[in-house]
Amino acid sequence: MRSASIGIIWLLFYGTPGEALLLNPNLDGNCVSEIIQDNPGDVSAWNLAPQTDWRRMSDSEHFVQFYEADGFLLNSLSGFIGTAINSGDGALVVATGAHREGLDELLRANGLDLIAKARGQYVSLDAAETLSKFMVDGSPEPRRFTQVIGNVIESVTDGRNCVRAFGEMVALLWAEGNYAAAIRLEELWNGLQKNYSFSLFCAYPINGFSGEKFVEPLTGVCTAHSRVIPAESYADLVNHDDRLRAIIQLQQKAKTLQAEIRQREAAEEELRASLVREQMARAEAENADRMKDEFLATVSHELRTPLNAIMGWSHMLCSGRLDQATMARAFETIDRNAKSQAQLIEDILDVSRVITGRLRLNLGPVDVASVINSAIDSVQLAADSKGIQLEVTLDPSVRHTLGDSSRLQQVVWNLLANAIKFTPSGGRVEVRVERANAALQVCVSDTGQGISAEFLPFIFDRFRQADSTSTRSQGGLGLGLAIVRHLVELHGGSVQAESAGLGRGATFTIRLPLSADKKPAKTRKKAPENPWSPETTQRLAEPLLSLEDVRVLVVDNDRDSLQILATMLSAHRAKVQTAASTAEALQMLEWYTPDVLVSDLAMPGEDGYSLIGKLRSMENLKHTPAVALTAYVRVEDRTRALSAGFNMFVPKPVEPNELIAAIANLSEPKPGQFEQA
Repeated sequence: MRSASIGIIWLLFYGTPGEALLLNPNLDGNCVSEIIQDNPGDVSAWNLAPQTDWRRMSDSEHFVQFYEADGFLLNSLSGFIGTAINSGDGALVVATGAHREGLDELLRANGLDLIAKARGQYVSLDAAETLSKFMVDGSPEPRRFTQVIGNVIESVTDGRNCVRAFGEMVALLWAEGNYAAAIRLEELWNGLQKNYSFSLFCAYPINGFSGEKFVEPLTGVCTAHSRVIPAESYADLVNHDDRLRAIIQLQQKAKTLQAEIRQREAAEEELRASLVREQMARAEAENADRMKDEFLATVSHELRTPLNAIMGWSHMLCSGRLDQATMARAFETIDRNAKSQAQLIEDILDVSRVITGRLRLNLGPVDVASVINSAIDSVQLAADSKGIQLEVTLDPSVRHTLGDSSRLQQVVWNLLANAIKFTPSGGRVEVRVERANAALQVCVSDTGQGISAEFLPFIFDRFRQADSTSTRSQGGLGLGLAIVRHLVELHGGSVQAESAGLGRGATFTIRLPLSADKKPAKTRKKAPENPWSPETTQRLAEPLLSLEDVRVLVVDNDRDSLQILATMLSAHRAKVQTAASTAEALQMLEWYTPDVLVSDLAMPGEDGYSLIGKLRSMENLKHTPAVALTAYVRVEDRTRALSAGFNMFVPKPVEPNELIAAIANLSEPKPGQFEQA
């Protein structure tokens, strides 16, 4: 049985019975069989033993052992330390208390005399206590580590050929989640081997590397060691083919894990991108909300400002204490501010049409020279009042394009009005029409305050103004240039703005397709002249169409509108009846037969559509001509009104001559009705 005992020791130290035969020539097959027969319960221990020849390990090796159970680690460690003690080499163990006690018991069970401890050949230290001697701020301090561990290794060496050391301090750091410190400690062990001759055994529980986040840290641990010993689930496989199969399975799992990692990384990247998009969308929404608030405040300011002048002068006129000159000034101011309000409202409606895609063009041949002249006529007074010089340079060969003349005049008028508004007195505004390759190019440049480089990219954005503060020097809603860009693009052209900076003027360039058709189109009518000038007063004094004996029923829920319409029509000799609601109008129609009905569309209760529908159902009144009078001026509003049964559509604010002409055209001709009054 002596040979059997020797064999058991060899098996514990050196692995399986096959390896025991290989490493110990004194053991033969019968001896190994005897061992197995005498110790059937110890076969698992043989399988747990590491497949390593500890006697052949080099003096400067640094290897790592992964383990699933403490028994496997202790068997490996007993072979590593037991070989050192039997060979007379130094042995150093820095481990937890449980592992130190388990190792000592296993060494004694294998017949080793631990008197080596007393001789200083075998030193056993507590891992946590030793670790605390050189850790600083959660990381091993190199100088202290060298001093603490170097002194121990030097004491264990004491003339011996080599030292075998086992360190479990890295495993403690790993268990705490301090992975960087664990890798750093492995590096310090490697550095220490340059000054001291020893082989190092490190161990990690394999369950400390579970999860995707440990793929790179595991690689770092393996890289820090000269040899890696897998855990027992692999060491159990003695058969070479079984190990190859296990490797294939591990490779397949690794590939699957890598694919999953890539998928998760892609998902995380998409999530990050989605988060960035969400943050950008939120920022844009917040910016849009801020711009909306600023725009509403600007709209309120711009609408209230002319109202202030209108209401103020109206009150003064009502007082009856104004002389003739002041009254003329009052009328002029009221008219100018009313037109300003009408233009603001028209801009807002145009932007609404742009946003909803309902802005349409009436295309035809356009003479750009006529368009520019009409626009200049509209702004000439403003330019003269500031002493601004208007210059026009025209290439006769590029004057024609295909488009909507009124909308193109609106474009040029906007650019000219802006140039005049932002050019100081005595400045210059130039308009050039020239050929640019196959395009017609219109340039409007000024010597005004210019555009900052920061604001230039946003110059054509809706509701954007370079200065939207309450201290701004210029009015407006910030819509004009947005409308310009949309109108130009609807014509198949482009517009751009250029400026050398603040105080250095600006240039707006429009490019439109050239047209071979030289036939000029009708241009937008000039802006109405000052109605209170002597020339206009003389013209207004000329005879107008008479509505004498024309019976008109006017329906409008707004009492002020009703009163002014009745006064206006009565002044032209019409016989006017008024109603403030559809119900009141229907009662009146029971005894009054009008020649023409003039009705507002938007009214509380029953609106104008309801009224025209009931009128058309009355046998005696179904052919009565009707005029829709409304502040709803969209194309769809006009279409709906005409489809409902109205004969004509007149937008508010009302041009008196337009309404009078409409009524005159709809009413039945009577002897002398259209004679000059």
